[in-house]
Amino acid sequence: MISQTRKCIACTRKSCTDSKYCTYHHDAFLNLKQKYESWVYAYGHISWQEYMNKLLMMNEVGIWVKDVIAIESRNLN
Repeated sequence: MISQTRKCIACTRKSCTDSKYCTYHHDAFLNLKQKYESWVYAYGHISWQEYMNKLLMMNEVGIWVKDVIAIESRNLN
């Protein structure tokens, strides 16, 4: 039986076990989810899509997070 190595859907690295992302993008996704709660608290209410759109406009947001946002945004549509 041939075993295929799964690739991260954001890059060409090997994906983590039980994840569609590599280690870097997986960590970025977890951080994105974790910080969303803080944004909801700060704004009173902000949708997941609004949150991701605001992050895309910020220079301080790293490329791995922006990669994940691009993929997650496609999944919402």
